Amino acid sequence: MTDLLLTRAEASKYTQTSRHSDVLAFVDELCRRTKLVRRVDFGQSGEGQPLVALIVSDRGCFTPELARKQKKVIVMVEANIHAGEVEGKEAVLALARDLTLTSLGKKLLDKLCLVLIPNFNPDGNDRISPNNRKLDLKNLEGQVNPEGGVGMRYTGEGWNLNRDSMKQEAPETRCLAKLYQAWWPHVFIDCHTTDGSIHALDLTYDTSHSNEPLFSELRGFNREMLERVAGAVKKRHGFDSFWYGNYKTEGDPTSGWHTYPALPRFGSHYRGLLGRLDVLLETYSYIDFPRRCAVTRAWLIELFRDAASKAKTYRAITEAEEERIIARGESPDVQALVGINYGVATRDEKGALVFEYPAHAKPGDEARIPAFDEASISERRYPGKRRKTYRMPHHRTFVPTQAVSTPTAYLVPAELASRLEGHGIRFERLEAPQRFTVDSYRVARREETFSPDVATNVPPLGEAEVPLSQKPKPVRFETVLTVAPERSTREFPAGTLHVPTAQRTGTLAVYLLEPHSDDGLTRWQFVDGLITVGELHPVHRVVSPAHAPRKAE
Repeated sequence: MTDLLLTRAEASKYTQTSRHSDVLAFVDELCRRTKLVRRVDFGQSGEGQPLVALIVSDRGCFTPELARKQKKVIVMVEANIHAGEVEGKEAVLALARDLTLTSLGKKLLDKLCLVLIPNFNPDGNDRISPNNRKLDLKNLEGQVNPEGGVGMRYTGEGWNLNRDSMKQEAPETRCLAKLYQAWWPHVFIDCHTTDGSIHALDLTYDTSHSNEPLFSELRGFNREMLERVAGAVKKRHGFDSFWYGNYKTEGDPTSGWHTYPALPRFGSHYRGLLGRLDVLLETYSYIDFPRRCAVTRAWLIELFRDAASKAKTYRAITEAEEERIIARGESPDVQALVGINYGVATRDEKGALVFEYPAHAKPGDEARIPAFDEASISERRYPGKRRKTYRMPHHRTFVPTQAVSTPTAYLVPAELASRLEGHGIRFERLEAPQRFTVDSYRVARREETFSPDVATNVPPLGEAEVPLSQKPKPVRFETVLTVAPERSTREFPAGTLHVPTAQRTGTLAVYLLEPHSDDGLTRWQFVDGLITVGELHPVHRVVSPAHAPRKAE
């Protein structure tokens, strides 16, 4: 290897992107050259490739325990979750090099411990084709590809990893969950590339929107931080950025700016339920590949600088949020509601149940979007003929259609033990039968709905994936229940799982376990075999304190 350590994108002058073998070789060579990095393998992909994180810090800080002892802000960065969106992968590798082999990281690494995951989807990454994400402005999808092509959206087994946070069906998701639970980062950064509406931004950003009233202090800080960093990126690097979205009515740049659904199957919303800071980065697919890599790099370095400069605040605000989550389980407040369903049900022309997830615009919440003249937008021309800035309502506030209070605990069938463990949710098993006063749900109706963009049939090697505009064949479905609550005192058998909500995953547990949740274990069909219409749902809410003989797991 030459003295200058280059990524495959750099070495090819951005005509190619790194294969997973290139990523591993780069990581290993960087580890050989500096003592400021360490490779950590945290599992295997569905096709058996190693999942690799690169820990970057000084003072030998390569474990969660040392990071906490040294009071460093733990920043976890995930790239290439969708393996056709490769800019984060290339930027993370190059930035890890520059932070450790140049003076760039000297002050930053004193305050930060970086956990960098350059290629979260190695199997999808290596299914490279120039026709993956092929630019199609007529359908507002695809991107300006490097000549050599890119990987595909899904894993080699067909999972969309950015719809898998709650159901954890992909091995990659389960491995990342364990890594996340071990490190418990103060802030997580997720790198993507987006297509969609015609505008003149280089990158759009976002954070969690789920249950904003419960997490108001944390979300307020997160939003201020993102706008502060966007200013730094503009001032130091010259890139234009704004909150993620698309026109509410496509082709009408005055109709409103609308963000994506608040479902925690999306990683950002999932991590928001854990009370952590979160950043979604979406560089714009219609700008060229080198510029996409450059703006992603600019955002990463400015995010790192912000975290280092305000390290005490980052730690304090996440610690306070964790305490509030635990307190809701210790002293439940029936007025502090957890939104568990944001969907609005409709019927398609065949009578099938489908859902929309509308975001609302608060009075005075306005988006200013640099774009192009109306004719260019209507004709789907990029870049457009003439620059123009539009002011419009900013649709980014979600109102739950169903919400519940936090109980002291849930009583859960033993069949769900591994599902809870996957999310780091602590539980105990009843050693003997025990009576509890519980709120239960009687199942009044059961239906099924198609879950779009969650899984796909993987094309043969060498062939391109089917674009979303071509409506790939339905693969994954969801169970939708209509339920009615009722209270009783009844005996639960030995082996039943007692899940306290006074834990750092307490709010997540509520979202997962309620039967009418739009993204819970019932919705994802893991309870189907235990459900009978007219009978009680198998998960129950503990509403009165009772000492149960329990055995710790």
